Amino acid sequence: MNRRQILVAGAGSVLNIASRGATPSFAKARVVFLNPGESTERETGQHWQLVSKFMSIAAKNFGMQLEVLYAERDHMLMVRQAEEVANRVDAPDYVVIVNEKMAALDMLRLLSRTSSKIVLIHNDLTNEQRRVVGDERRRIRNWIGTLTADANSAGYRLMDYLCRDRRFARLRVIGITGDPNTPVSMERATGVGSWLARAPHAHINQLVFSNWSFSDSYEKALVLLARYPETNVIWGANDSITLAALKAAETRQVRAVVGGIGALQEALQRVMKGTLRAMMAGDYFIGAFAMVLINDYHNGRDFATRGSARIKADFLTVVQAENAASYYDAIFLHPHELNFGVYSTSRYRNDGPYDFRLSHLLGEKMATA
Repeated sequence: MNRRQILVAGAGSVLNIASRGATPSFAKARVVFLNPGESTERETGQHWQLVSKFMSIAAKNFGMQLEVLYAERDHMLMVRQAEEVANRVDAPDYVVIVNEKMAALDMLRLLSRTSSKIVLIHNDLTNEQRRVVGDERRRIRNWIGTLTADANSAGYRLMDYLCRDRRFARLRVIGITGDPNTPVSMERATGVGSWLARAPHAHINQLVFSNWSFSDSYEKALVLLARYPETNVIWGANDSITLAALKAAETRQVRAVVGGIGALQEALQRVMKGTLRAMMAGDYFIGAFAMVLINDYHNGRDFATRGSARIKADFLTVVQAENAASYYDAIFLHPHELNFGVYSTSRYRNDGPYDFRLSHLLGEKMATA
């Protein structure tokens, strides 16, 4: 089903938001986001719904229009949605896409014949895909930019934090990442592997792939812990995987440090209780940060002049016992108080590279990260 939502205001086709203090613009930027995830929470968690939610908050900050189409984790539907947008008589100003299951090439080709500017987020093209289609603003001239989180760095810093526990003289690690056809899944695992390669006292027992869901990850974690009962560190590539690994460790009565990447509500609550050691947080802001870039571009401040049209931002942050409660309060209890305008060069004239550190958005709340 082709799911369309007006965020904040309710169900419908287009989100029109005009807020006090919105950045003056030549005209309101009209943005369509082709969201690869599910419109309601299921086993894979709320990540993609939160991406849309924070995009809507950024749209309100800047006085933009936002329409979200959910593909319900069906990459073929996502391509059909791109085709529908490409065939519109009244094309949106911008289309935000994700290279979920390597589908971005088809979407870029479909949208290349439109007047819409294209921004790719979260999953970059692979090197092989770039050999086929080229880079931003080259063969596909209306593909104006790519914004991804530095997933490699996130995996590295997660493992560095999890392995600070001095109870274990030798570290025995298992990891569960997402599907192998999603670039960010591989990048997170690569970062973990880079840290382990530099630690002579650490050994990776096994890394396995999952479909990002709780049930699949739980079954795989049970098998891994039966195979490697000496495991003392477990990491997961998203919240569902991490929580499944924690439950499996409790079921097998394995004494292990567990952490992951994501930081949704339940995982943060587990961090506050001390059953999860840490989560790398902030990945769901990637769409809001893309809205910052789009707003600046739309107002004559091309983000590419501040470094590159292809931006890999190292903003994911360790959330642990000391800062989890304040982070939870800001993100999940008072999200509409967030102001993504703090990152905008069209509001705050700054010619340096974009700095998407969460401390700028959350201030003192992330002081202990």
